[in-house]
Amino acid sequence: MADSREAAVLAVNTLAMGISTAIVALVLVNRDYIPLRSKNIPLVLILYVSTVLWFIGDVFTYYPALVGKLSRPVCILAMSWLRISLGVFAVVSCHVFRIYQYVCIFEWRVRAQGWRLYAPLGLLAMAPVAYGGLASGLPASKGGNAYVESPSMCVSHKPLYFAALGMLLVLLLCWLCAILAMRRIYVCFSEFREMLAMFACTVVIVVLQAVLRWVPGIGDQGVGYNAMVAITDMLVGNTSLAILLAPALWHCYRDRDAYLRFFLHKLKRENRQTEYELANGEALGRISTSVAPSKDLGVLECEIESPTEWTRGVANELCIRHESVSMQTDKRILV
Repeated sequence: MADSREAAVLAVNTLAMGISTAIVALVLVNRDYIPLRSKNIPLVLILYVSTVLWFIGDVFTYYPALVGKLSRPVCILAMSWLRISLGVFAVVSCHVFRIYQYVCIFEWRVRAQGWRLYAPLGLLAMAPVAYGGLASGLPASKGGNAYVESPSMCVSHKPLYFAALGMLLVLLLCWLCAILAMRRIYVCFSEFREMLAMFACTVVIVVLQAVLRWVPGIGDQGVGYNAMVAITDMLVGNTSLAILLAPALWHCYRDRDAYLRFFLHKLKRENRQTEYELANGEALGRISTSVAPSKDLGVLECEIESPTEWTRGVANELCIRHESVSMQTDKRILV
């Protein structure tokens, strides 16, 4: 019979996933907004899908009474593939790959295409595939995942647990090295602080779970430990999505044009237009502005070079009232 505490934890995690789903949906609706598009939306979607798979794996692992009849193959799929390989390993790999893309764009001045794309993806896929294969082939009698009928639950034995923890520590070490390398890359906005916050959150949660697993009365697969792990698991992916997307999404609805103007001007001031164009994979357009010799209150005449109607519309909005432009200035603003 389902424990009411399990249902409460599931409700909390479902609410958290609902908030993340709403955030991602709003990002997709506003995907043409340049500050959001610069977040690499395809990689954001991969991060979101990995978090969802992690959530599904947690449901089968920690709320067995709520999902009905289980079996050992279901336990392997849920615990090893959804929760670990396609969940936590994939989430950490997304962050490592994001930093790799920063290096490609801001250091090497190239996009991650061809071998530059598939080689790092292959390396990052080694841990998820290796662990999933190990869990699938390791018998329960030799330390693999097991299914216990009474009470119905999935159990991970120590050999497989330590294998997962070891691979996770390797991925976290790769992430830390990438963050340290990122310190010398100036990417114009708050990307480094965002990455540092996501790394710190992940490390604190991993350490907390590893320590509490061996505390008597807590880490014995009881409801308290399961609830703690299930909630903190969801903090990793959902917090990452919030840190990456919430600030730009907030500005998108609160002061859309003002923040866009700030974003574009900072790109111009820091001379990062080319890199952000390269990151988005397309020429976002350029606006050449000049002031007509008239007494209109700061109205500019704009000559716009832009590949899309949307970009031209944004350009016109930015050109109408630009009080900071001097009467003899010829500016170029990246859109």
